[in-house]
Amino acid sequence: MLGRFGKDAGSLVGVEIAPDAVRVVQLQRRSRRCRVLASAQEPFESAAGKDWAAEPAAVVAALRRAYRRSGLRQRRVALALPANQVICKLCHLPMEQTGVELEAHLLAGAERLFPFPLEDLALDFQVLGASRVQPGCAEVMVAACRQSALASLEAIVDEAGLQLEAVEVDNIALCRMLPQGCFEGSALLRVEAHGAVLYDWHPGRPSQRRELQTQGQKGMGPLSEALHALLADEHLPAGLWITSSCSLDPDWLQSLGRQLKTTCRHLPGKAGLEHVDGSMLLACALAYGGLRP
Repeated sequence: MLGRFGKDAGSLVGVEIAPDAVRVVQLQRRSRRCRVLASAQEPFESAAGKDWAAEPAAVVAALRRAYRRSGLRQRRVALALPANQVICKLCHLPMEQTGVELEAHLLAGAERLFPFPLEDLALDFQVLGASRVQPGCAEVMVAACRQSALASLEAIVDEAGLQLEAVEVDNIALCRMLPQGCFEGSALLRVEAHGAVLYDWHPGRPSQRRELQTQGQKGMGPLSEALHALLADEHLPAGLWITSSCSLDPDWLQSLGRQLKTTCRHLPGKAGLEHVDGSMLLACALAYGGLRP
């Protein structure tokens, strides 16, 4: 279940459980454009400083309300785990191995690859193609997390009367929302009321997901300062895409670009999704993954 890595998952509903809201989206493709069939966002209250997993009843109630409001009939859903809860590794394995043999090979080496006890390990993999560095081998992307992390998602979805069909990693799902050809070397900043999350995809190193806390601070100035401090000693991204539920001031984007010495732009929506609220990006990405052939 863990993974999917953008593979066709059928007509699923994308669900994001944010720190303060549940977001649901179902898409439909017509020709080369998408349209939103149904969507809703339902807030829920959680104690300050606590993860939503500590109060699952509030999340279940919000998910049920979102379904009622949206009019959704599809019960099969896709969710995402934060990248900081998942370990992804690129492995090179013999090309002739079948799927069952690959799984057995990976499980045999799981204790070496991942710092989880086997009884709490959830593992998935995808064969990417022929290895570019090891002849006769295939490149295999392997993702692993704690089974307990999946169990909390499954329990919430089951309690809401839905079926958890696929679980992705958030930074992998979000890749498909970037403009074509703008993946490697780029970064994405998701701005929310409670803070922001920075995703970056640098060639030759694992992608990163980092949270910037700005709750209680007004304006975009504190966010600019937090972002500048975070990236001060790093190789800067080739470009920074930014998405938010609020409209982004072009002057602020230019100022941030000068401060970071990189191009900062508002993330455009996919064809047909240009007017979707920026806060719905991850839910859209999960739903979009189920539309691709």
